[in-house]
Amino acid sequence: MVERTIDDLARDLADRRRLGEPSPVVLLGAGASAEAGIGTMPALYAFMHVKDRDEFEARIAEITDNERYRLLAEFLQTQDPLDVTGGYRALAALCEAAYFDIILTTNFDPLLDDALVGSGMRRRDYLLLINGVLRADRLQALMGSRSPRVKVLKLHGDLFHRFMAWTPEEMDTYLEEIAARVAPALAMRDFLVVGNSLWDERVRALVVNAGGSVWYVTPGPVPPQVAALKNVRAITGADQTFEHLFPALARNLGAEAAPRWSQADFARLIERGEIHFLEGGFARKVGKEETRAEFAATTDDLIAATVGLALNTRAAAQGSGFVLADPRVIVTDGFLAQGSRFDVEKISVITSTGRRLTTRARHLFDDHPSGPWVLEAPADLTVPGVRVSAERFEPGAPLQIAVAAGERVGLSSGEVVGPVPGAISVAPLGDVLDLVELRCVVRPGSSGAPVVDADFVVRGFVAAGSNDPNRPVTFMYPAERWQPRLGGLPPRTEPVSPPRSPGKRPRPRKRR
Repeated sequence: MVERTIDDLARDLADRRRLGEPSPVVLLGAGASAEAGIGTMPALYAFMHVKDRDEFEARIAEITDNERYRLLAEFLQTQDPLDVTGGYRALAALCEAAYFDIILTTNFDPLLDDALVGSGMRRRDYLLLINGVLRADRLQALMGSRSPRVKVLKLHGDLFHRFMAWTPEEMDTYLEEIAARVAPALAMRDFLVVGNSLWDERVRALVVNAGGSVWYVTPGPVPPQVAALKNVRAITGADQTFEHLFPALARNLGAEAAPRWSQADFARLIERGEIHFLEGGFARKVGKEETRAEFAATTDDLIAATVGLALNTRAAAQGSGFVLADPRVIVTDGFLAQGSRFDVEKISVITSTGRRLTTRARHLFDDHPSGPWVLEAPADLTVPGVRVSAERFEPGAPLQIAVAAGERVGLSSGEVVGPVPGAISVAPLGDVLDLVELRCVVRPGSSGAPVVDADFVVRGFVAAGSNDPNRPVTFMYPAERWQPRLGGLPPRTEPVSPPRSPGKRPRPRKRR
């Protein structure tokens, strides 16, 4: 066991995002909810008028699921269910920002569920899995699916589903039935354990059998059953609690939860005429114009707006592209059009959910090796488009890249290094001008992937990179070079640009 700090954990999480590595699985226990106002076991004993655990277990075992719900419904919620604590709001914000994607919890309460809703995530972005309610044979497929991205698995059941494991026998049965189904999704994943002592042998086995490292956070001493595990990174100290940890991580990583809007806030905006409600959302006035937000505003919106592209209807994705909100088109690296000849009317668009649609090429700006290449957005591709900015992306600015094809699909984070002063030698293209260097790691197949800023606005797309392990580097073709030209797209009825001469996707490349 080695001692670590919150700063060490934040740095590790940032490195995972930068390199596109899997995030740790979060495991929560009663300690997390106790800080949020849910009563502890001693308080529960008093609430049920029993003196100890034995008497509690005897009492709870003899009543039905519906009776348990009626008895404990108020106890297992905070006094104000709408008042989500800072710790849960920060955890939800970190999930929304793709720092976490699997959360296991032994708690029955709705605190995390409420926080995810408050973070701006939609129902399509996360999956709430209730052990004991969900069929065990469906769990493995759902845990391993790419979409929804975030999975929350309640190991011991859920209050509102009226299915809760309280006794040791019930807990053993619950976990025995799903352990083998969950294991593939946890294989070789690290864990972040908060508010859970791992005293439950079956819960501890889920962590141990995964085979990764264990970050363990506790305000007290590390319990023996945890200290005995391999590769434990302990964060200890009186203030190392759930409600301290996640807000600190969110601040450190720049992923703090947005301020909450109260009913009074909405009432004032409506009174001033700044917003009014429409079917399915609200519209906001900007000057004299009225706009309705239909663009990507969350991490999952960005993922949905990023698509894989294949040059025929059966091939695997050969590059990434992204759906713009205005004009409603798909943009990608023009080099993709330099492969073998293909039918410009039958290009495959592969969505984040694996759906395959067919589209046609619209125009290729062929005065630069990276284009861009513009495709029609299929009418039934109902995802929010991304905005694009032609402003210069300043050095040091944070960024993230969404990749839908190639050796590593997912998100990577980094920062802008700056415009390259000269040309870069890119095989087999030769010297390429006007690229911007990024401190971020992507892998072959990522060409055309959108590079976005902190507000999910596209500032360019991946055009080149190096696989040199000593100096991995990525270059983007900045939007300042191509976004203004999109206003001059030919009408949809005009012929599309033909593909250029065949070529190979650039491999390792270097600065000149």
